[in-house]
Amino acid sequence: MKKGFTMIELIFVIVILGILAAVAIPRLAATRDDAEVTKAATNLSTLLGDVGAYYTSQGKFATNLSEMTNVSLDPATGKVGQLLAAGKKCIKVTLTDFDTTTKKPAYIKVEKGDDASPAAGTTNICSKIVANTGVDKLLKNKFKFINASGAETDSSEGEYPVSGLSVAF
Repeated sequence: MKKGFTMIELIFVIVILGILAAVAIPRLAATRDDAEVTKAATNLSTLLGDVGAYYTSQGKFATNLSEMTNVSLDPATGKVGQLLAAGKKCIKVTLTDFDTTTKKPAYIKVEKGDDASPAAGTTNICSKIVANTGVDKLLKNKFKFINASGAETDSSEGEYPVSGLSVAF
């Protein structure tokens, strides 16, 4: 008599492995997405800190965002850039200098990127990033400043000051 596995035993093993794979693979994908969300939130925080430190030390913004931070942006030139996550443009940042007319301090505007609004009924990595508590707080952030006429004024949503009072890093 030969020792070995019967065909039915092999089929049971294959079915069990299939069930385990069906459970494990989606969890691995979700873990990868969670890591991408955390990385994007950290990169955004780093970008704000880098640009704020540059502005504080130089008294002005550089010509290009890439000169003020090592965070990868698309495009890397000018005062507007988009933070990439998994190849998608999820968060857009725009630098605005001090406005001498309104006396509004220099600020960074954080808003949803070009790929942050997927088609109806679908989600992508950007929707998860925008839903992140820290990123959502930055997207809704406002600050107060004293305008040219001496009245206290609220900024628009998503604006983060880099000079004057209310600066927080």
